[in-house]
Amino acid sequence: MSSEDEDSLLPSEIAIPRIVRFWIMIPFYIPSVICSFFILYHSIADRKLRQALHNHVIILLLIINLIVELTNIPWILNYYRSGDVWLHTPSFCSTWIFTDEGLYITTTLLFSWATIERNILIFHSQLVSTKYKFILFHCLPIIFVLLYCICYNAIVVIFPPCKDEFQYTELMCGAPLCYLEENRAVAIWDVIVNDLIPTIIIIVCSITLLLRFLYQKYRMNQPIRWRNYRKMIIQLLSISVLYLVIYIPRLLMEFIYLCGVPEEVGADFMLYAEFFAYYGNFLLPFVCAGSMPGLQKKINKIFPCCRRLMRTVGPQTVSLSPCTDGQPAKTNAVI
Repeated sequence: MSSEDEDSLLPSEIAIPRIVRFWIMIPFYIPSVICSFFILYHSIADRKLRQALHNHVIILLLIINLIVELTNIPWILNYYRSGDVWLHTPSFCSTWIFTDEGLYITTTLLFSWATIERNILIFHSQLVSTKYKFILFHCLPIIFVLLYCICYNAIVVIFPPCKDEFQYTELMCGAPLCYLEENRAVAIWDVIVNDLIPTIIIIVCSITLLLRFLYQKYRMNQPIRWRNYRKMIIQLLSISVLYLVIYIPRLLMEFIYLCGVPEEVGADFMLYAEFFAYYGNFLLPFVCAGSMPGLQKKINKIFPCCRRLMRTVGPQTVSLSPCTDGQPAKTNAVI
């Protein structure tokens, strides 16, 4: 059987109808966008949160995630609703693939660095204690990740050394990415460097952070100090769990295909994994919100009707006066 016949046997759609996919994404999409704006405003407007080093990468992740939600997700929803690409132009298709594939790579690499940096900030804070160390161990890694992602995606997605054949009746214009299909070395680099290594870093650094935190907490017996780090660790571990649960199944399938397993093996599973991977974008703002300090007070200020009004109950002194002229004793009520 020829390769063209094999490709024709591969499923291109999951069993869930497109219009059903549209309606099951909307209830998650709209609240997620609102939450993203609120969390970003809260993080940037609050000087303490804005200046905290451990929040810088998280703010970048939220900004990139919001860009995806305002561009990639609406284009996907439009495709599910109409069954057609919004604009039939190569530039639009390249932009769509960039926001889907390119920004996914950027968030993966940024978060893998966040897991390393969180260990530095908690257990090796002296590495960012001076201006030069701050630039070396905090600023330069973030700049390097962003520059690498821009250059890599410019070569693979925007200006590939080959011609992508876009299909305007398929999701994301078919996402051809001819450079990955024609150059096996680039495909191997993409899976190993952009997916596998960052995932391993996330797993190892997250487990290491948790174990070191528990060990240091009980060894040093300083609950006040470690209480300050608890929310930092909970925030990182929550995002790690979200990332691993949502994206690892797709990563494992891509690695299996890279090892030579035919793509028809697990093709249906891969399609479902790619569809539900977008729920990682929807859930990220809520995961960040759950571990952000001072957020509950901010919500109470914006929505005062949601606060529970509780009356303060406390004992008052009871004074007894003796009976005079046959009158009964008077007692003060206890509230």
